[in-house]
Amino acid sequence: MSTDWSFIATTGSAVLTTLLGVAAGSFVSSRAQRGQRSWERQTDACAQVLRESAAILVALARLSEERRAQPPGTGSEIDWRPWNDALAMVSLVADHDIAEAAHAIDEQIWRSHRALVRDRSTQGQWFALRDDIEDRRRSFTEIARRRLAVPGPVPRRLHGRPDTDDPMWTHSEPPSPVV
Repeated sequence: MSTDWSFIATTGSAVLTTLLGVAAGSFVSSRAQRGQRSWERQTDACAQVLRESAAILVALARLSEERRAQPPGTGSEIDWRPWNDALAMVSLVADHDIAEAAHAIDEQIWRSHRALVRDRSTQGQWFALRDDIEDRRRSFTEIARRRLAVPGPVPRRLHGRPDTDDPMWTHSEPPSPVV
């Protein structure tokens, strides 16, 4: 009879050990998956901020051109919804420093938009207004890459456009093709 209890105890402890192992493995796996999902949500939100802020830059450039023919104080036709959605999403899912950097972009967009709409003297200053927004976008990218542990160095710029002081902006003729 003692062997029966020994067999039951051994079998019971093996089953208990197996169940504890499964539970521990499930806990560790679940935690890793939650961390991965959080990282993916933050990465997606950051990409959305960069995508929509680029769209706002294009809209502001168009507004800057349109303002030359319009009186100051005329409203703008910019669709702010996608930008506001991106800002809300990053505020919801991202690290505090990432969200703060996104809000710094938004603040600069507000300042630039207001300057373009209200003050005719800023009409010729589009490059300076754009560069201020680009500086905030670059800072956002640096913070996001650092917080999300993206490998490699931070890009020097977020676009392929030549710098504002590049000679191509002062020449009126297109460069001759290279043969």
